[in-house]
Amino acid sequence: MPTLDTSPRLLVKVASGEIRRHNRWNPGFFDTRFQKVERQLRRLGARPLGDFIPDILPDGSKGITYGQVGSRVLNPRGAVRYLQVINLRDTGIDFAIKPDRVAEGSQNDPPRSRVRKGDILFTNNAFRGTDTLLGRCVVVPSDYGKLNISQHIDRIRVAGINPFYVCCFLKSRFGSLQIQRVTHGVDSTGISFECIRAILIPVLPERVQKEVERQYLAMSHCHEQAMAIKERLLKKSGIEPGQYGEAINSLANENAVYRQTFAEAEERLTHLNDHLEAVIEGLEKTIPPFTD
Repeated sequence: MPTLDTSPRLLVKVASGEIRRHNRWNPGFFDTRFQKVERQLRRLGARPLGDFIPDILPDGSKGITYGQVGSRVLNPRGAVRYLQVINLRDTGIDFAIKPDRVAEGSQNDPPRSRVRKGDILFTNNAFRGTDTLLGRCVVVPSDYGKLNISQHIDRIRVAGINPFYVCCFLKSRFGSLQIQRVTHGVDSTGISFECIRAILIPVLPERVQKEVERQYLAMSHCHEQAMAIKERLLKKSGIEPGQYGEAINSLANENAVYRQTFAEAEERLTHLNDHLEAVIEGLEKTIPPFTD
Protein backbone atom coordinates (compact mmCIF):
# COMPACT_ATOMS: atom_id res chain seq x y z
CA MET A 1 0.00 0.00 0.00
CA PRO A 2 1.40 3.46 -0.86
CA THR A 3 2.43 5.61 2.09
CA LEU A 4 0.14 8.56 2.77
CA ASP A 5 2.02 11.85 2.60
CA THR A 6 1.09 13.75 5.77
CA SER A 7 3.78 16.44 5.52
CA PRO A 8 2.50 19.95 6.34
CA ARG A 9 1.27 22.16 3.54
CA LEU A 10 1.05 25.94 3.36
CA LEU A 11 -2.52 27.08 2.77
CA VAL A 12 -3.05 30.71 1.84
CA LYS A 13 -6.08 32.69 0.76
CA VAL A 14 -5.36 35.40 -1.77
CA ALA A 15 -7.43 37.34 -4.29
CA SER A 16 -6.48 37.21 -7.94
CA GLY A 17 -5.97 40.98 -7.86
CA GLU A 18 -3.23 40.55 -5.26
CA ILE A 19 -1.48 38.00 -7.46
CA ARG A 20 -1.63 40.34 -10.44
CA ARG A 21 -0.47 43.36 -8.40
CA HIS A 22 2.61 41.57 -7.12
CA ASN A 23 3.06 39.30 -10.16
CA ARG A 24 3.97 36.45 -7.81
CA TRP A 25 2.82 32.83 -8.08
CA ASN A 26 4.69 31.40 -5.08
CA PRO A 27 2.16 30.65 -2.28
CA GLY A 28 4.83 31.45 0.32
CA PHE A 29 4.83 35.06 -0.84
CA PHE A 30 1.23 35.39 0.41
CA ASP A 31 1.86 33.89 3.83
CA THR A 32 -0.42 35.62 6.37
CA ARG A 33 2.48 37.11 8.35
CA PHE A 34 3.84 38.83 5.23
CA GLN A 35 0.45 40.20 4.24
CA LYS A 36 -0.17 41.47 7.77
CA VAL A 37 3.09 43.45 7.82
CA GLU A 38 2.36 44.95 4.40
CA ARG A 39 -1.10 46.09 5.55
CA GLN A 40 0.35 47.60 8.73
CA LEU A 41 2.97 49.55 6.80
CA ARG A 42 0.52 50.79 4.17
CA ARG A 43 -1.77 52.09 6.92
CA LEU A 44 1.23 54.04 8.24
CA GLY A 45 1.79 55.62 4.82
CA ALA A 46 5.09 53.79 4.35
CA ARG A 47 7.02 54.58 1.19
CA PRO A 48 9.27 52.40 -0.97
CA LEU A 49 12.89 52.56 0.16
CA GLY A 50 13.76 53.33 -3.46
CA ASP A 51 12.27 56.81 -2.97
CA PHE A 52 15.33 57.52 -0.81
CA ILE A 53 17.98 55.75 -2.91
CA PRO A 54 18.97 58.08 -5.76
CA ASP A 55 20.24 56.53 -8.98
CA ILE A 56 23.17 58.94 -8.86
CA LEU A 57 24.16 61.19 -5.97
CA PRO A 58 25.52 64.75 -6.39
CA ASP A 59 29.10 63.46 -6.06
CA GLY A 60 28.54 61.08 -8.98
CA SER A 61 28.38 57.90 -6.88
CA LYS A 62 25.60 55.36 -7.26
CA GLY A 63 22.86 55.15 -4.65
CA ILE A 64 23.19 51.38 -4.60
CA THR A 65 25.86 49.08 -5.96
CA TYR A 66 27.47 45.73 -5.22
CA GLY A 67 31.10 44.95 -4.58
CA GLN A 68 33.92 43.50 -6.63
CA VAL A 69 33.05 40.72 -9.09
CA GLY A 70 35.39 38.08 -10.50
CA SER A 71 38.59 36.48 -9.33
CA ARG A 72 39.79 37.62 -5.93
CA VAL A 73 43.49 38.32 -5.53
CA LEU A 74 44.34 39.06 -1.92
CA ASN A 75 47.42 41.04 -0.97
CA PRO A 76 48.46 40.95 2.72
CA ARG A 77 50.25 44.29 2.24
CA GLY A 78 47.47 45.85 0.19
CA ALA A 79 46.37 49.35 1.12
CA VAL A 80 42.65 48.51 0.89
CA ARG A 81 40.75 46.50 3.46
CA TYR A 82 38.41 44.00 1.81
CA LEU A 83 35.12 43.01 3.45
CA GLN A 84 33.23 39.78 2.86
CA VAL A 85 29.89 38.67 4.24
CA ILE A 86 31.53 37.00 7.24
CA ASN A 87 32.98 40.36 8.32
CA LEU A 88 29.50 41.79 8.94
CA ARG A 89 28.16 41.17 12.44
CA ASP A 90 24.77 42.39 13.63
CA THR A 91 26.52 45.04 15.71
CA GLY A 92 29.09 46.18 13.14
CA ILE A 93 32.19 45.23 11.18
CA ASP A 94 34.62 42.59 12.44
CA PHE A 95 37.98 43.11 10.73
CA ALA A 96 39.77 40.46 12.80
CA ILE A 97 37.66 37.50 11.74
CA LYS A 98 38.96 37.69 8.16
CA PRO A 99 41.55 40.48 7.86
CA ASP A 100 41.86 40.46 4.08
CA ARG A 101 43.39 43.22 1.97
CA VAL A 102 43.65 43.93 -1.76
CA ALA A 103 45.91 46.12 -3.83
CA GLU A 104 44.72 49.69 -4.32
CA GLY A 105 43.45 50.34 -7.85
CA SER A 106 43.35 46.63 -8.72
CA GLN A 107 40.34 44.79 -10.18
CA ASN A 108 39.43 43.95 -6.58
CA ASP A 109 39.18 47.64 -5.71
CA PRO A 110 36.58 49.17 -8.07
CA PRO A 111 35.98 52.87 -7.28
CA ARG A 112 32.18 52.44 -7.48
CA SER A 113 32.07 50.19 -4.39
CA ARG A 114 34.54 52.02 -2.15
CA VAL A 115 32.99 52.44 1.30
CA ARG A 116 32.80 55.60 3.39
CA LYS A 117 31.34 56.75 6.69
CA GLY A 118 27.53 56.70 6.72
CA ASP A 119 27.16 53.97 4.08
CA ILE A 120 24.75 51.09 4.66
CA LEU A 121 26.29 47.67 3.97
CA PHE A 122 23.68 45.02 3.18
CA THR A 123 24.28 41.31 2.64
CA ASN A 124 22.54 40.41 -0.63
CA ASN A 125 23.21 36.69 -0.78
CA ALA A 126 23.28 33.59 1.40
CA PHE A 127 23.93 29.92 0.79
CA ARG A 128 22.26 26.85 2.22
CA GLY A 129 22.74 26.81 5.98
CA THR A 130 23.61 30.53 6.18
CA ASP A 131 20.14 32.00 5.57
CA THR A 132 20.39 34.25 8.62
CA LEU A 133 23.15 36.19 6.87
CA LEU A 134 20.83 37.40 4.09
CA GLY A 135 19.73 40.96 4.78
CA ARG A 136 22.26 41.50 7.57
CA CYS A 137 23.16 45.16 7.51
CA VAL A 138 25.30 47.72 9.30
CA VAL A 139 25.97 51.42 8.98
CA VAL A 140 29.63 52.34 8.68
CA PRO A 141 30.01 54.51 11.80
CA SER A 142 33.60 55.67 11.33
CA ASP A 143 36.13 56.50 8.65
CA TYR A 144 38.06 53.23 8.29
CA GLY A 145 40.27 54.50 5.49
CA LYS A 146 40.41 52.65 2.19
CA LEU A 147 37.76 49.96 2.24
CA ASN A 148 36.01 47.85 -0.41
CA ILE A 149 33.52 44.98 -0.47
CA SER A 150 32.79 41.67 -2.16
CA GLN A 151 29.96 41.15 -4.65
CA HIS A 152 27.74 39.60 -1.97
CA ILE A 153 27.50 42.93 -0.14
CA ASP A 154 25.51 45.91 -1.42
CA ARG A 155 26.64 49.43 -0.61
CA ILE A 156 23.63 51.74 -0.15
CA ARG A 157 23.56 55.53 0.17
CA VAL A 158 20.29 57.25 1.02
CA ALA A 159 19.03 60.82 0.77
CA GLY A 160 16.11 62.39 2.65
CA ILE A 161 16.13 59.75 5.38
CA ASN A 162 18.57 58.82 8.15
CA PRO A 163 20.78 55.82 7.20
CA PHE A 164 20.95 54.66 10.82
CA TYR A 165 17.15 54.53 10.94
CA VAL A 166 17.03 52.66 7.61
CA CYS A 167 19.50 50.07 8.88
CA CYS A 168 17.64 49.52 12.15
CA PHE A 169 14.32 49.32 10.31
CA LEU A 170 15.74 46.60 8.06
CA LYS A 171 16.82 44.71 11.19
CA SER A 172 13.32 44.99 12.70
CA ARG A 173 10.61 42.45 12.04
CA PHE A 174 8.97 44.98 9.69
CA GLY A 175 12.07 44.96 7.52
CA SER A 176 13.24 41.38 7.95
CA LEU A 177 9.84 39.91 7.05
CA GLN A 178 9.80 41.93 3.83
CA ILE A 179 13.28 40.64 3.01
CA GLN A 180 12.21 37.05 3.71
CA ARG A 181 9.17 37.54 1.50
CA VAL A 182 11.04 38.44 -1.67
CA THR A 183 14.09 36.19 -1.44
CA HIS A 184 14.52 33.63 -4.16
CA GLY A 185 16.79 30.75 -5.04
CA VAL A 186 17.38 27.10 -4.18
CA ASP A 187 21.01 26.35 -3.34
CA SER A 188 21.62 30.06 -2.86
CA THR A 189 19.29 32.86 -1.90
CA GLY A 190 19.57 36.41 -3.12
CA ILE A 191 17.77 39.73 -3.22
CA SER A 192 17.87 42.14 -6.13
CA PHE A 193 18.23 45.93 -6.22
CA GLU A 194 14.61 46.10 -7.39
CA CYS A 195 13.40 44.17 -4.34
CA ILE A 196 15.47 46.30 -1.98
CA ARG A 197 14.03 49.47 -3.50
CA ALA A 198 10.50 48.05 -3.09
CA ILE A 199 10.83 47.53 0.68
CA LEU A 200 8.24 49.71 2.44
CA ILE A 201 9.51 51.99 5.20
CA PRO A 202 7.50 54.48 7.29
CA VAL A 203 9.02 57.95 7.53
CA LEU A 204 9.20 58.51 11.30
CA PRO A 205 9.63 62.02 12.77
CA GLU A 206 13.15 63.40 12.45
CA ARG A 207 13.59 63.47 16.25
CA VAL A 208 12.98 59.71 16.38
CA GLN A 209 15.38 59.06 13.51
CA LYS A 210 18.05 61.15 15.25
CA GLU A 211 17.53 59.20 18.48
CA VAL A 212 17.99 55.97 16.54
CA GLU A 213 21.27 57.38 15.20
CA ARG A 214 22.42 58.45 18.68
CA GLN A 215 21.74 55.06 20.22
CA TYR A 216 23.18 53.19 17.22
CA LEU A 217 26.43 55.13 17.52
CA ALA A 218 26.58 54.37 21.27
CA MET A 219 26.13 50.69 20.41
CA SER A 220 28.81 50.97 17.71
CA HIS A 221 31.22 52.47 20.24
CA CYS A 222 30.91 49.32 22.38
CA HIS A 223 31.28 47.12 19.31
CA GLU A 224 34.43 48.93 18.18
CA GLN A 225 35.95 48.71 21.68
CA ALA A 226 35.40 44.93 21.59
CA MET A 227 36.81 44.65 18.07
CA ALA A 228 39.90 46.67 19.05
CA ILE A 229 40.59 44.12 21.80
CA LYS A 230 40.11 41.32 19.29
CA GLU A 231 42.49 42.86 16.74
CA ARG A 232 45.15 43.41 19.42
CA LEU A 233 44.84 39.78 20.48
CA LEU A 234 45.20 38.68 16.85
CA LYS A 235 48.30 40.79 16.35
CA LYS A 236 49.90 39.86 19.69
CA SER A 237 49.25 36.12 19.40
CA GLY A 238 50.38 35.83 15.78
CA ILE A 239 47.83 33.08 15.17
CA GLU A 240 45.97 32.55 11.92
CA PRO A 241 42.38 33.70 12.48
CA GLY A 242 40.97 30.51 10.94
CA GLN A 243 38.92 30.05 7.77
CA TYR A 244 35.79 31.37 9.47
CA GLY A 245 37.50 33.14 12.35
CA GLU A 246 37.30 30.12 14.66
CA ALA A 247 40.74 30.62 16.23
CA ILE A 248 40.50 34.35 16.91
CA ASN A 249 36.90 34.03 18.13
CA SER A 250 37.95 31.37 20.60
CA LEU A 251 40.87 33.48 21.83
CA ALA A 252 38.74 36.61 22.16
CA ASN A 253 36.03 34.79 24.08
CA GLU A 254 38.61 33.96 26.76
CA ASN A 255 39.01 37.69 27.41
CA ALA A 256 36.51 38.93 30.03
CA VAL A 257 36.63 42.56 28.90
CA TYR A 258 35.95 41.55 25.29
CA ARG A 259 32.99 39.41 26.35
CA GLN A 260 31.52 42.13 28.54
CA THR A 261 31.94 44.90 25.96
CA PHE A 262 30.58 42.88 23.06
CA ALA A 263 27.63 41.72 25.18
CA GLU A 264 26.79 45.35 25.93
CA ALA A 265 26.80 46.14 22.21
CA GLU A 266 24.36 43.29 21.60
CA GLU A 267 22.14 44.40 24.48
CA ARG A 268 22.08 47.98 23.21
CA LEU A 269 21.11 46.82 19.73
CA THR A 270 18.31 44.62 21.09
CA HIS A 271 17.03 47.54 23.18
CA LEU A 272 17.08 49.84 20.14
CA ASN A 273 15.33 47.39 17.83
CA ASP A 274 12.67 46.40 20.37
CA HIS A 275 11.69 50.00 21.09
CA LEU A 276 11.87 51.03 17.43
CA GLU A 277 9.31 48.33 16.66
CA ALA A 278 7.15 49.66 19.51
CA VAL A 279 7.33 53.18 18.05
CA ILE A 280 6.36 51.92 14.59
CA GLU A 281 3.43 50.02 16.10
CA GLY A 282 2.29 53.17 17.92
CA LEU A 283 2.86 51.66 21.36
CA GLU A 284 5.54 54.23 22.27
CA LYS A 285 6.23 57.82 21.26
CA THR A 286 10.01 57.66 21.44
CA ILE A 287 12.89 55.32 22.17
CA PRO A 288 13.91 55.43 25.85
CA PRO A 289 17.60 55.60 26.82
CA PHE A 290 19.47 52.36 27.30
CA THR A 291 20.00 51.41 30.94
CA ASP A 292 22.97 49.15 31.63
